[in-house]
Amino acid sequence: MQAALAEKLRGIDSVQLGEQPDPAPAAGQALIRVHAAGVGPWDIGFLSGGFPGIALPFVPGQEVAGIVEAAGEDADVQPGDRVYASLFPAGGGFAELALASADRLAPMPDRAGFEEAAGLVVGAGTAHEGLVDRGSLRAGETVLVTAAAGGVGSAAVQIAAAMGARPVGVASPANHEYLRALGASDVFDYHDPDWARQVLAVVPGGVDLLFDCVGGQTMDQAVGALHDGGRVISVIPPFGSLRLERAITGESFGAHVDRQRLEALSHLVDSGQLRTQLEAVLPLGQVREALARVAGGHTRGKIVLRIV
Repeated sequence: MQAALAEKLRGIDSVQLGEQPDPAPAAGQALIRVHAAGVGPWDIGFLSGGFPGIALPFVPGQEVAGIVEAAGEDADVQPGDRVYASLFPAGGGFAELALASADRLAPMPDRAGFEEAAGLVVGAGTAHEGLVDRGSLRAGETVLVTAAAGGVGSAAVQIAAAMGARPVGVASPANHEYLRALGASDVFDYHDPDWARQVLAVVPGGVDLLFDCVGGQTMDQAVGALHDGGRVISVIPPFGSLRLERAITGESFGAHVDRQRLEALSHLVDSGQLRTQLEAVLPLGQVREALARVAGGHTRGKIVLRIV
């Protein structure tokens, strides 16, 4: 099979197209003929050596959509099934064939094609876990989403709106109308040093939940827009509890996208409440370009590779 692989973990330039033996599914695994694979900042992290213990050569790609080619015992899928899956942390998605654990795949949403489904897995899965499970967002609450136009943020705005909450976003001015179309009630320019005070002007008393997708100074400013006793959920490492003042509780986490999470996303997609926002779909041969665009940090929604 053809794959994009790295013989050494030295960043994006270490990735090249090559051939690898076709994998075979073990018990509890499915072999997927990959039609599309999402590209995310986590792929940059793997290729930069940020995750120790990775076997070489390494094939990046943690989110795929395709057709089951073969299934091991107890995989609970059949050849021909259209599925999408999380491959974290083993990777392998930037290839014509990939192995997925049965507990981390699910039938694709009826209203999504392969590219859209692949672009949902980690980004929307992270947003769903952060808002629903960890942030305990409730209808009527206000959630502030930083880096709201990115792959995780775009999904978070839509999921929050679907839950009956009020999403407000932080993004560059070029993305403000885009985010309003996704359901954000208000959007603020992170270039403006006074943007957190502007949030407080439209959300008197402060927001209930901060869903942070960028960290650093932007997150520090965003905490100032929370009310006392508010909540912070961040997707930026290092993961663990956050030490904050004013009785604000918080944590940073890495998502675990399993079958149940994917089924919840499928329900949102098929009910018309969530849609993958694709910035670009590129062929596997342009894998370095796709990774470089993600590494630049200013994508609107998702970049996806078309594999077959």
